Amino acid sequence: MNVETTRFGTIQVAEDSVFTFAEGLPGFEGPRRMALLGSGQVPGHPQAVSEQQTMYWLQDVDDGALAFLCIVPWVAFPEYEIDLDVDGLGITDEQDVCVLTIVTVRRGDSMLQMSANLRAPVVINAATRQARQVIVTNNRWPVVAVFAVSGPEQAVSGAQEVA
Repeated sequence: MNVETTRFGTIQVAEDSVFTFAEGLPGFEGPRRMALLGSGQVPGHPQAVSEQQTMYWLQDVDDGALAFLCIVPWVAFPEYEIDLDVDGLGITDEQDVCVLTIVTVRRGDSMLQMSANLRAPVVINAATRQARQVIVTNNRWPVVAVFAVSGPEQAVSGAQEVA
């Protein structure tokens, strides 16, 4: 299917690569259909030098203006741990699980800061094509966990301008 997006123009998305957020996302209620688009590697982290993507866009296929930048949290935060309700998510095989955290990009005077929301990861069940943003009750994980800063004094290798 062709999807018209604000950030990427018209993109081709296979129907079988679309995930359903039956409950929507906080602030974006109602069912959402989203595609996962690779966006490269998490900037500034040496462990992110594999062939596999570690940064993604969750692109809404029905609302081209809605997209969320996400990362695989363990690349920037290797100690990250969460307990998932596997029954509630219909998970039968851990190989089917993809966990991402939504990224916030803040720009200031010649500075760029990227942070991840470790308190509310997105969990995707690849087998059922269902996804949900879950709230982690462990206060150990912050809502704003900075993982990349770029500015006059600090340059982050591979940091890309994001709109």
